[in-house]
Amino acid sequence: MLALPPATLLMRRVGGRATALISLTVMAAGLASLPLSSSLSAAILAALVYGAGFSGVDLSMNALGTWLEERLERPVMSSFHAAFSIGALLLGRGVTLPVHLISASALTLVCGALLTVRLPIHLTRQEPSTGQSRPGTLLLLLLAAGFGAALCEGAVADWAAVYVRGVMDVTPDIASRGFVIFALSMVVGRLAGNRLAARFGRGPLASAAALVGSVGFLIVSLSGSVQSVLPGFLLVGLGLSVLAPLGFSAAWQLGQARGVALMTAVFYGGFLAGPPLVGLGVHLLGLQAAFTLPLMLTVLCLILSAGFRVYAERPVGEAA
Repeated sequence: MLALPPATLLMRRVGGRATALISLTVMAAGLASLPLSSSLSAAILAALVYGAGFSGVDLSMNALGTWLEERLERPVMSSFHAAFSIGALLLGRGVTLPVHLISASALTLVCGALLTVRLPIHLTRQEPSTGQSRPGTLLLLLLAAGFGAALCEGAVADWAAVYVRGVMDVTPDIASRGFVIFALSMVVGRLAGNRLAARFGRGPLASAAALVGSVGFLIVSLSGSVQSVLPGFLLVGLGLSVLAPLGFSAAWQLGQARGVALMTAVFYGGFLAGPPLVGLGVHLLGLQAAFTLPLMLTVLCLILSAGFRVYAERPVGEAA
């Protein structure tokens, strides 16, 4: 999060392509240095370098993706986030951790650099804003919804298995199925997100996704068996899957690189805040109430989804 302001400034000064290349290099260097660290302090430094580079890559890729979406006049961000989700599910099999990290860093740097050099130096909007609304107010709505969606996603990632095992009293292997189904449904939802946005429009899709997520969390909270809780996590994954791509697209429309940077920071904050806030709720109310806060936040996202409608009332396939 601390690296986002300088990354945003760097993007304004030297452009999206240079920012992506610099961030890729920093990220790869930090990741490759982790297994080579000879002390805890060196490992912490390598992790800080990796985190700084990752935030710059995250910012520049989301900005480039939303810029490309605007240029193509059709939704593409959801497929980019699907690729992110797929990458998060891939693990090195049959290799040691040092080999895995060094290979991943080298592959990321080489492939990323080859693709990034083909991107434009600076990102500019095709058309000026229509001035039909107040961007500051809309950004606040979008950032609030983004924070809620990120908090929910982080909470499920850390608490799904704990919840299923504790409430349903099952083995760790069975308990892990809740998160697996959630993660897979996130991928499926994001792969379908572009077509759904083009078919129904961004605003209606955001409202429908928040509603599906709310129903999913309600099922999870009321479930007393594995058979009933797993469909709940399925709906949660499908509902949350498209909120991030839609949020970043809207942030670009309203604030360009600054809007994307704010949304990125909000998502990082939500991911970090989700698990401990759910833990606090568990401490006060018990494990059965673990997903009460995420349920409330998805309902809030449903209310705030009107913010998505302001900049995209029509289906995305129509000319802007």
